[in-house]
Amino acid sequence: MVEGAPPETSDDELLLRRRKRAKLGSAIEGLNLTAMMDVMTILLVYLIKQYASAPENIQFAEDLKPPASITSDKLVPGVRVLLSRSAILVDDKLVLSLQDGRPPPDEASGEVSAWAPVGAALGTRRETIQRIADGGGLPFDGSLMVVADEDTPYDVLYSVLYVAGKEQFTTFRLITRRK
Repeated sequence: MVEGAPPETSDDELLLRRRKRAKLGSAIEGLNLTAMMDVMTILLVYLIKQYASAPENIQFAEDLKPPASITSDKLVPGVRVLLSRSAILVDDKLVLSLQDGRPPPDEASGEVSAWAPVGAALGTRRETIQRIADGGGLPFDGSLMVVADEDTPYDVLYSVLYVAGKEQFTTFRLITRRK
């Protein structure tokens, strides 16, 4: 035997030592990447869904100042209609441009008949939600969040709500800002 060399051990002793180390859980030999990717995918889908349906993420333009309120109710997600002094948006997509807070008059008749684009946009949004529900998503509940400027004329607000009612929206929530 050479001085400083480890003592010779048999194969049986080495096998016993390995079994003892395995029982003690001395080291992780490898990571299961498939399970880790599954967890990350689930987290990603959850976060995207939470962010997308967070109604607190309403962006106000310069010409949109909702009335103040002291309500403490939580916002319930729904189709969002923004009525500013210059435009009407449905889920952040421009639907109708306004002039001084009112739709432009129809050139043929001289009357205000410009609510058709709002109805068409709401109808399209309702159909999209119903297709998602048919595929296993949340059902269409007829919920509409209306964010209007505090100086919006009542007849404009009424006309938008009337058109929304014709498109099967039945629950209206008027969004206000905190005092």
